[in-house]
Amino acid sequence: MSKRDLARLVKKPDSATGDVAVFYGTITQFDAATGECIFRANISHAKMYSSWKYEHNSIFVGGDGLSDCPKLDDFIADDEVKIVATSMGSYSYDTQAGGNTTVPKFKVEKISLLK
Repeated sequence: MSKRDLARLVKKPDSATGDVAVFYGTITQFDAATGECIFRANISHAKMYSSWKYEHNSIFVGGDGLSDCPKLDDFIADDEVKIVATSMGSYSYDTQAGGNTTVPKFKVEKISLLK
């Protein structure tokens, strides 16, 4: 996936539903608030030299999305990862600042630690 392809996917996530791609990123939230099988990550089309260069906020779901997601057991916030994922369209959620945001949502097919 090119940088432009990812920008288009982020702009219109629903148009890419079912597409499989490789992403690189940093897990930004993976805690009791997200649950055992869902995490937020900032992603890019390629491995970046610094974690702040991953620019696209996204949601990733593993396993059944609730409690059966063994592929995600060893991952925590701040991990830099490579993810093969299937696009699930858009996902909206309330932010801690009291707003609402919509981001791409992906189903994790494979995940590996980069650092």
